[in-house]
Amino acid sequence: MPSSLAFQVDQYDQENWDQHTRFVEKEIPEPGQGEVLVQVYLRPVNPTDVILITTGWGHIPTPAVPGSEGVAKVVKNGSGSSKFSEGQRVVAVQWPQFQSQGSWQQYVVVKEETLVAVHESLSDETAAQFFINPVTVVGMVRESKLTQGSWLIQAAASSVLGRQVIALCKHKGIKTINVVRRDSAKQEILDAGGDVAISTESEDLVKCVKEVTGGKGAGAAIDPIGGKMTGKLVAALADGGKYMLYGALAAGEPCEVDHMDILTKSPIITNFLIYAWVEQPHKQEVLQETMDLLVKKVLDPYTGKKYPLREAKAAVKASLDTARGGKILLEG
Repeated sequence: MPSSLAFQVDQYDQENWDQHTRFVEKEIPEPGQGEVLVQVYLRPVNPTDVILITTGWGHIPTPAVPGSEGVAKVVKNGSGSSKFSEGQRVVAVQWPQFQSQGSWQQYVVVKEETLVAVHESLSDETAAQFFINPVTVVGMVRESKLTQGSWLIQAAASSVLGRQVIALCKHKGIKTINVVRRDSAKQEILDAGGDVAISTESEDLVKCVKEVTGGKGAGAAIDPIGGKMTGKLVAALADGGKYMLYGALAAGEPCEVDHMDILTKSPIITNFLIYAWVEQPHKQEVLQETMDLLVKKVLDPYTGKKYPLREAKAAVKASLDTARGGKILLEG
C-alpha cells in the first residue's frame, strides 16, 4: 500500500537536532469535510523551518513534521471541496506546520480555503517559494508606508529575501540601503539593483546612512537579525522612522537600542511576523499581488541546490552556510 515519506522531529534540541529527527513512513491520510489531500513534491529549507526543527516555536507538539511552504499537486478532494481539480498545482497559505503537519512530507491534508492555484507560467522552483519570502517582502514594504524616493535600509541584504526587497523597492521607486557583513558582497548587491551597499566589516553603518541621506536617516528599516543590529538600524532611522524585526538570527542576544535614540527620534519599533500579518482582511489582495509580481518576474526567487527529501538533514546543514547561494530545496 502506498505510504508517505516524512521528515519527523521527535524532540526539540538546538544543539543536537539531527539526533532527534528521522524519516518515517506514514499512512496517506484521507481528506475530510472542506479538506484536500495534496502531494508535495518540492519545498524550500527556510530559516523558519530550522527554528521549528530546533525549538518547535516553543509550543508545537511532537512528533512533528516541519515545512512552512512548498508546491504540491491535488490528489483528492474531501466532501464539500471542489475548487481545485485533480493534478492541479497549488500552494498553501498556510501549511499546517503549527499543527505538526508541515510540508516536509509527501502527502498532507490541508483546508481547501488555504490553497492558492499556481499560475501556469511559474516554475515549480518559484511556486515552492511563494509564501515565506515573497509575501513577507510585499507585506513589509506595505507596512513601511514609504513612497517614491524614500530610503529603506535592510540588514542581511544578500539573503534570498533581501534580494527580493531590492527588486520590489526598485519597482516601486523606493531607494534601498543594503547592509552586508562582508566587503566582498557589496558589488553583488549593487549588481542586483541595490542603490547603496554598506559592509559592517569595514564601514560605520550609521555614519554611512547619514551621509547617503543627507543627514536625515532612512524612513524605515527591516531586520532579520536583532541583537546589536537593532540599535544600529534604529540609530540610522529618520525621526519617526519605522523599524521592523522579522527574524531572529541573533536569537538569545538582547536587542540593544540607545535610550536617547528612542527619546529623540520617536521611532516606531515593531515586529513583522508573516503568519499573523497575512491572516487579516487584506489576505486575498496580498496573495494576488504577490502572484502577479512573481508572474511578471518583479520578484524572482533565487534558487540554489536541490536535495532529495531523504537527505533533509544534509539540506538543513547546507542552508546554514552563509555562502550557499540560492535557496536550498527538497524534492520528492
